[in-house]
Amino acid sequence: MTTDFENELRDLLREKAGEAPLATPTLPASAPKQVLRRGRLHQAGTVLGSAVVVVALIVGSVAGLTRILGEGPDQVETANYDVFHRTATVEAFTVGSPSDWYLVNQWPLSMLIAVQGSGGASSPCIAEPGSANQECETAPGVETSSPIPVPHGLPMIQLSNVDLGLTTNACEHGLPPGAAVLYVALDHDAAIGGVANPSIQEFPPGIGLPPEGDGPCGPGRYAYFTVNGERFFSWIGVGSAVSDEDRETVETSYEMMSAIPDWTPTPPDVTAPAYVIAAGALGNGETWRLDLRPGDRSPELFLDGVDQSLLGVEPGRGQDTVVPSIPIEYCCGWSEGFLDVTFGFVRRDAEGVEMRVTDSIGEPTGQTLEATIVPIPPSLAAIDADLFFIEGTGGLVGEVFALGVDEPSASPSPLPSAQADIVELSGPYGAHTWIVGFSGSFADETACVRVNVDGVDLAPLCPTRLEDALASDQPSLHAWLTDDFYLLAGAVPANVDDIRFTSDDGTDPRRELQCGPAPVGWSDPARRVCVIALPPEGGGTFEYLDADGVVLSEDGMGWGTAEPDPSEYPWTNEDATITAQGSFQGAEWQLQVLHYLDGYRLTIDGREIFEGRPFGLGEARTFPLFQGDRSQNDALVFVLTTSGETSASIVSGDDTWEGRWIPGSTVSGGEGRLWVFELPGAGIGSYYLDGESLQGEVRWP
Repeated sequence: MTTDFENELRDLLREKAGEAPLATPTLPASAPKQVLRRGRLHQAGTVLGSAVVVVALIVGSVAGLTRILGEGPDQVETANYDVFHRTATVEAFTVGSPSDWYLVNQWPLSMLIAVQGSGGASSPCIAEPGSANQECETAPGVETSSPIPVPHGLPMIQLSNVDLGLTTNACEHGLPPGAAVLYVALDHDAAIGGVANPSIQEFPPGIGLPPEGDGPCGPGRYAYFTVNGERFFSWIGVGSAVSDEDRETVETSYEMMSAIPDWTPTPPDVTAPAYVIAAGALGNGETWRLDLRPGDRSPELFLDGVDQSLLGVEPGRGQDTVVPSIPIEYCCGWSEGFLDVTFGFVRRDAEGVEMRVTDSIGEPTGQTLEATIVPIPPSLAAIDADLFFIEGTGGLVGEVFALGVDEPSASPSPLPSAQADIVELSGPYGAHTWIVGFSGSFADETACVRVNVDGVDLAPLCPTRLEDALASDQPSLHAWLTDDFYLLAGAVPANVDDIRFTSDDGTDPRRELQCGPAPVGWSDPARRVCVIALPPEGGGTFEYLDADGVVLSEDGMGWGTAEPDPSEYPWTNEDATITAQGSFQGAEWQLQVLHYLDGYRLTIDGREIFEGRPFGLGEARTFPLFQGDRSQNDALVFVLTTSGETSASIVSGDDTWEGRWIPGSTVSGGEGRLWVFELPGAGIGSYYLDGESLQGEVRWP
């Protein structure tokens, strides 16, 4: 049940988010290792200037929390891993730390804590510096809030030298003897209690380390400050047996920490805390952050902090990959340059990971990029895998290899394994992002191709007959035309290694091609799935090549048009059903092209005249307009052709009727044109294609 307090908190945060100015993120430079080991930043301006990254996310409100993972202080042996300096932004703060420390984004936990009490709206009041919170007078008709006390605050960042797990709050639960922790939290009691204290300064609260003392987390160093009017506190806590080196590291991380001056709250899109593994800058000036959190199938590695419209996924979810059964699984080294990082999981016994760059036709260039390997934290380390990321992959194509393993270990980015139940290919075309998913099985008639462009689902292709061309031994690509590009997706035989397109006008149009192994349910016979993106208008020949460049087969195709085709009948496409309708001789008719192999449905004056299989190529089907006496005159005639014909006509004596077409489908599931003729009276005639090819005889009605 939603409480009054929860509603009020949501309203308040959304109102403040709406008032926040927009800004563009930047990333601070990494500090030298010696700075991490020993350093004191004595100028507040240096603290602020070391990193200012503007990212706006925050807490919403839900109820209930259970432990997600087991916890423990054991460390992963890091002898085989290089330690690097990690500078990452979590909500309002940017903090630097060594990569073998555990940085946890605990902000999602805060929304669970914030709603465990209720109360009405409060009126603000002012407390004198150093005084206790005083009771405030309430305006007429306004209640005074009574929020549940949260002395440990709403956690945002927890940095520690030992793995405490994702859900342990060091401030609340205490520290192991050898632990050192930097804890940053929203001061919930002060923020919600409606008390302002003029002595609390905007971040940074002072120069150097805060004083030692006692507070809500126990002994340690406390600092109290605000960020854009929001009250926070930080705590540096160390156990009784912590080393001098770790004490210096945690203190230096505090001194290096900076705040985003105009940070403002907006509701978060995730509910699980996450380990922050690494962070960096993209080629377009945006930032990325690699987070590891528990998932439905296994721990999932998320790329957060990038423009979600570029990824083509749910806002806030980021682009993720999951621990694979194969040596390596990875994501996101796309060729447009806006994702300048490739990341994933690799089997733990691999000696390393590298990207081998190729040119546009797949030939090696000799350039290799080495990955940084990071161990999975102990609380998630039951999985026999490591993490890796490679920076600087934007604009490059190639393969990523796991080195030193016994079995083949290359996997073209970002393609899935051959044994996937669902295969998803994705990529950019200009400013747009497409995602095509292949799923289901031909055996149980559940095979589907689903297309999403810029977050919008287009009409799916879900054939229901086993004789569909997707399952045949011939290439079968189906089209989705948008305003800005033409997308072809489907299946090709397993021996097709590449698809070459030659334009009719002699130009070399931009082409984006991705192919990969078909899903399990499409693998009998063995198939591959492919997606091709082309300009919105054009025509030419598609050649299907084997690994030696031999042309196995070819198709001619044209699409789009600068001017309306006068031979095209007006039609609409809603819910994957193409519909044409007209009025002839006083009768209203409607023809629907059903879900590809489901055929056609014809109604006249509301009567269902026909529903059934697709027409055969070159087959003329006649349907009288009327019943009873009037059925001896007037008819509709439909003729199905391939997509290459530009005209169709019926000739009877001195009379000629020109047909107009709508998109149709053939018995094999291929694309065709269904030509519509409205014929008056009764007669016998012959029909022609492209003005000269005699096809057969037509009788009507």
